[in-house]
Amino acid sequence: MNNNVQRFFPLTNAQQRIWYTELLYPNTSVSLLLGTVKFKGKMNIDALKRSINMVIKQYDAFRIRITAENGIPRQYVVPFEDKEFTCLDAADFKSIDELKAWLERHNQTPLELLNNELFHFLFIRISDDEFWLSVKMHHIISDGISMVLFGNQLTEYYIDIIRGIESQLGKEYSYIEYIQTEEAYVQSERFAKDKEFWNDKFAGLPDVTGLKPYDPLLLSTTAQRAHFTVDGSLYKGIKQFCQDHKVSLFQFFMAAMYIYMHKATGEQDIAIGTSFANRSTKKEKNTVGMFVSTIAARSFVDPDADLTSFLQSVAKEQAAILRHQKYPYNQLIQDLRETYRSKDIQRLFGISMEYRPVSWVDLDDVRIHTDYDFGGDEVNDLVLHIAELLDEDQLVLHVDYRSRLFDAGEIARIIRHLLVITEHMTENPEQKISEISLINEQEKNEILTVFNDTKADYPKDKTIYQMFEEQAERTPEQMAVVFGESRLTYRELNERANRLARTLRKQGVQADQLVGLMAERSLDMMVGIFAILKAGGAYVPIDPDYPEERIRYMLEDSGAKLLLLPSHLQDRVHFAGSVMLLDDPAIYDEDGANLESINAPADLAYVIYTSGTTGKPKGVMIEHRSVINRLTWMQEAYPLDAGDMILQKTAITFDVSVWELFWWSFVGASMCLLPVGGEKDPEVIVETIAAQKVSTMHFVPAMLNAFLEHIERQGEPAQSKLASLKQVFASGEALTPNAAARFQQYVAPVSQAKLVNLYGPTEATV
Repeated sequence: MNNNVQRFFPLTNAQQRIWYTELLYPNTSVSLLLGTVKFKGKMNIDALKRSINMVIKQYDAFRIRITAENGIPRQYVVPFEDKEFTCLDAADFKSIDELKAWLERHNQTPLELLNNELFHFLFIRISDDEFWLSVKMHHIISDGISMVLFGNQLTEYYIDIIRGIESQLGKEYSYIEYIQTEEAYVQSERFAKDKEFWNDKFAGLPDVTGLKPYDPLLLSTTAQRAHFTVDGSLYKGIKQFCQDHKVSLFQFFMAAMYIYMHKATGEQDIAIGTSFANRSTKKEKNTVGMFVSTIAARSFVDPDADLTSFLQSVAKEQAAILRHQKYPYNQLIQDLRETYRSKDIQRLFGISMEYRPVSWVDLDDVRIHTDYDFGGDEVNDLVLHIAELLDEDQLVLHVDYRSRLFDAGEIARIIRHLLVITEHMTENPEQKISEISLINEQEKNEILTVFNDTKADYPKDKTIYQMFEEQAERTPEQMAVVFGESRLTYRELNERANRLARTLRKQGVQADQLVGLMAERSLDMMVGIFAILKAGGAYVPIDPDYPEERIRYMLEDSGAKLLLLPSHLQDRVHFAGSVMLLDDPAIYDEDGANLESINAPADLAYVIYTSGTTGKPKGVMIEHRSVINRLTWMQEAYPLDAGDMILQKTAITFDVSVWELFWWSFVGASMCLLPVGGEKDPEVIVETIAAQKVSTMHFVPAMLNAFLEHIERQGEPAQSKLASLKQVFASGEALTPNAAARFQQYVAPVSQAKLVNLYGPTEATV
């Protein structure tokens, strides 16, 4: 019999979960367990190295290797061999900060999964009295409890060695032997009961799995970690509350998170992720390896329930889960895919939580403390790590979050609101959930005082065309307007508008005089708008598709004496006043230099007529200063620069068109005119975005829905054409949560474009 034949074993369910994660997110640190053990005091490093080797020999999980054949993963164990460990010296770095930066990069470097050592230990000498041990372990061979077992056994061996005691290798607990235990479980009655429990629990899918809808497989796992220290008095109150109500700190915060998600989303059926040890026997509790169960903990938040009752229901649910923790999460996902006949079910939660007590360990004259490090990647939307620092009597919340999904300000706000809920729970536990406000006194004060202070500084002495003229002087050769294959630079647009403006002045246009403009999207339309403003007049936009009776009414009601239009539209209406054809070369014979201004910021820029649904259409008169005020705010809130391209697709008879027409011209950006009729065709919009590299655009929510349906139907070929988008504005009617969710799913992942709900622009007087 050949004893040298290598034996291969299947992965356990917990390991398979990590294997799938590696397949979905290759070349990332998502499957790394990281820590830095800090020793303060005189250390015998040789004894410590010897101790680590003894731990590696004792637990076969450290010697596991992963291989794969035809896509099927298997594992095997290699014989023990003494290892040498690298030791760095802080003195070789310019500063401790440079060392920490190097260590951070080291932590973010993935371990090669196949046929490779799945751990890495690194010694760092800080000084004669301080050493660090950097620990990097792959999750496929370890979990949080295993990290603690490693530390405890390491310490035990080290004490024996430095005290001169002949250290004996501890009992060799084998992770490989656990495979048989798991195989027996799958065939057992307990497995059947656990399956029934979880499939019952998810007989319907939860309404909420996260705070933002998106495709987790398309969005980068790049993440950040934020730290928040809970106020000392609040922490003291939480501890006392938990003791009085016989609940754990973790259960307390889980209840608070359910309530927060209910408040933030308006939904009641919510799932949050957490982990259970999944070690039911003494042997399992003393074995290094990957055992931990991922759990989707589901709760129904009744707004009429009081806080105490809800908390008790959460605690009760956690106790029930404890009895059924062994059922594999990946098996549950597979069950649900079969039940719902949908392979699209990828996960049951996006927000996860865990609790960890942290304390110093005294080892003779040495103090030992472990920092749990962050690898820079995260597969969940966010993970809340609740760290109770027992020696410092502090409670610290570490939040790992996908940085393409949240920014630092959003995370700070989430934690602030979460802690407001905990205050309610400790101070008024009989309060109903519906009565809880997420706003604390400071935020109330901001809303009442700061946010209501709407005074804003903007160029009060300028008109729209003067803002454009100044930009044209700064960037004369920058592209201004594009329409198909035709384009005008800032200089060309300015000069052509000046020539027409002089012609208009000769026709008698004066300050505040209304001039009709009936044109489809074109370069001539843009020249006409700027020319009317430069001449001192205000434009009255008229849609050529309006009935002739309405066109005639608008011209008569406004008192317009002059109408600009292209020659192919001159038969659309019989007008008693003067008509000027925008495509007539003769009207551009005047000087191209800027005109002397004859009007002021308080003079009219345009008059837009209402729809007339409640009677006759009414002209709304808007001044130059109102437009500049609005666009100055937009530039501050949603900045454009010279590389941006606005898509002008809104009919100029609607107020939304105003920022499309002018915003870009204040800051040196560009504007693209959508082909006529293209505003109703999602395919034309997509092609224009791709061809002109559009970064900023607007949708009425109804059209946004049609656009998103098109993207959903076309899939990746259409999505790939949206790479230039940065911000998409919606206004004119209510933006539904469903539309926002679909935008996050089909558009945002491609370019991280933001969807901005502007509500109605009329509130800002444009």
